[in-house]
Amino acid sequence: MTIEGELTIRLAWDGKRVGDVAVRSTRPFMASRLFAGRTPEEAVTLAPLLYSVCAHAQGVAAAGALEAATGGAPAAATVSARRQEVILETVQEYLWRILIDWPLAMGHPGDVQPVASARRLIAPTLDTLARVARRIDGRPSPGCDVRPVAGALAELAATHLYGVAPDLWLARTDVDAIAVWAGGRQTLPARLLDDLLQESPGLARSDVALMPVAQREALAAAVVPALRSDPDFEQAPSWSGAAVETGALARSGTHPYVAAIRGRSGNAVPARFAARLTELALLLGELAGVARDQDRAPWSDAFALGAGEGLGVVQTARGLLLHYARVDAGRVGAYRIVAPTEWNFRPAGALVRGLGTLAANDEPELVRQARLAVQALDPCVACRIEVSHA
Repeated sequence: MTIEGELTIRLAWDGKRVGDVAVRSTRPFMASRLFAGRTPEEAVTLAPLLYSVCAHAQGVAAAGALEAATGGAPAAATVSARRQEVILETVQEYLWRILIDWPLAMGHPGDVQPVASARRLIAPTLDTLARVARRIDGRPSPGCDVRPVAGALAELAATHLYGVAPDLWLARTDVDAIAVWAGGRQTLPARLLDDLLQESPGLARSDVALMPVAQREALAAAVVPALRSDPDFEQAPSWSGAAVETGALARSGTHPYVAAIRGRSGNAVPARFAARLTELALLLGELAGVARDQDRAPWSDAFALGAGEGLGVVQTARGLLLHYARVDAGRVGAYRIVAPTEWNFRPAGALVRGLGTLAANDEPELVRQARLAVQALDPCVACRIEVSHA
C-alpha cells in the first residue's frame, strides 16, 4: 500500500510567456487516520511501507518522532544508524537523478549501469542500518561500518560524475571552479551543466527564500506553532508564515561552487543541479568519515515538543521531512507528515514562482523547460504538465 498520488501542473501560455501557473495535487493527507490508535512500534513499522520514494527517510522520521513522544532516548548506535541511513538513501537518490532523470529531461540518454551498480552496493547496508535505526526502546545495538560502501561509491562517482575523486573535485580553488569544470565537459553531468550554464542560466529562477538551517530552536519558533494549529499545514507548509525552498540548494547554497552560479543567475535550474552535485560529493565524504560541517542542518534529529509530543526531523534528497506525533496512553493520538514536495510545490512556492518566469515561442520548448524546472526540484510523486492557451 502506498499513499503517494500525483501532481498536475497547468501552465497558462499566450504563445510567448507563461501568465499563470496552477498546481493540482491528488496526494492524500491521511497520516493521522492511518496511524491513530496504533502503538508506537506498529506505527514505526508501517511508516516506510507507505512510500516507494525515500521510504528509509520516512522510517527514520517516524522512529524519531514516536521515540521523542514517548520520552525515549536513542542509543548512540541508533543515532548513528539513522543519520547514515538517510545519507546513504540520499546518495542513492542523487545518483539516479543526476545520471538518469537529469539527462532524460534534457533530451539525452541516461547512464543506467552505474546507478544499478550503486543500488546493489547500497541495498544490504541500508537494510542493516534500518534494523538498528527503527529501534525506539533505547537499547544498544551493534553498529554498522559504512566506510567500505562509501569508498566504492566514491570510486563510482569519480568515474561517472566528477572525473576525479569527489574530495579532489571539492578542493578546486579556481575562480568560478564549477563552471570551469563543467566547461571541460569530461563527464555526462559536466556536459549537462555546461549546456545549462551556456543556454539557460536563469531558467525558472525563483525569488522564494531558501529555507534557513533547520535546527531545533528555529523549527520550534518558525514551524511548530503552525504545524500544531493549522489543519492545512501539510498541504502548504511555511516558515514563519512564508513560503521557502527546501532541498540541496537551501542546504548548500553558500558553498563557493553553488554561490558562484547563484551570483550570476539566482536560484534557478543550474544552481539547483550544481547544488545536487556539490552535496553528493560532501555526503560521500561524510560517509567516509570526514567531519560534518556544523553549520549544515543535521540529517536526522528528533526532539520532544511537550508531554506526549515528538517531532522527527530528516533531511532527504528532496528537502526537509517532518513527522509530528502525539501519543496518549500508549497509542498514537495524532500524526502529521510534512513532505518536501509540499514545501517546494505549494501555491506561490519555488516551483510556481519559477515557472511563472518561463518564455517560449513553441509549446514543446515550453514543456521541455517546465520539465527541467520540475526535475531540478524533484517531486516525490509523478508529475504531469499541461498547457492551456491564454
